[in-house]
Amino acid sequence: MGIGTAGAADIATLERQLEDARKAAPITVAPFLAVTKPAQYFGNYEPRKDMVYRAGEQMFFYAEPKNLIFPKNATGVYQPAFDVDLEVSGPGGQSMKQPKFASFKLDSRSRIQDLYLNLDISLGSAPPGKYNVKFIIRDMNSPKSAAFAQDVTIK
Repeated sequence: MGIGTAGAADIATLERQLEDARKAAPITVAPFLAVTKPAQYFGNYEPRKDMVYRAGEQMFFYAEPKNLIFPKNATGVYQPAFDVDLEVSGPGGQSMKQPKFASFKLDSRSRIQDLYLNLDISLGSAPPGKYNVKFIIRDMNSPKSAAFAQDVTIK
């Protein structure tokens, strides 16, 4: 059973309004959390119980960025693109930055509704202490960006 012409037109209008709202809104990243392993699909994550890691242990993070710009090219293909930078601050005030820690270009014939990121890092042989792991997402189709961070402890 279909929704009818009026219902389909109403949905199309709402989708255009939602797209306009997303273009005007800042990037948000929620949820963002440390997880036990990479997600296999949108929403498929298991939160980590604590933020304490062993030296060299792999850290997995799950993030859902919202309000990125999804332009269409001449053939109607959506072309969202964004970079993720990494900044880690250590207990002694030292910091490490890695621009373009990850880069994404996600051509799609349909607008991607459920976008998620698996981000993983290891601090290698970093000495014990408290660290701040910060990611910065930068939309390549607009000047929008957003930072999201998590404090972790290396034992």
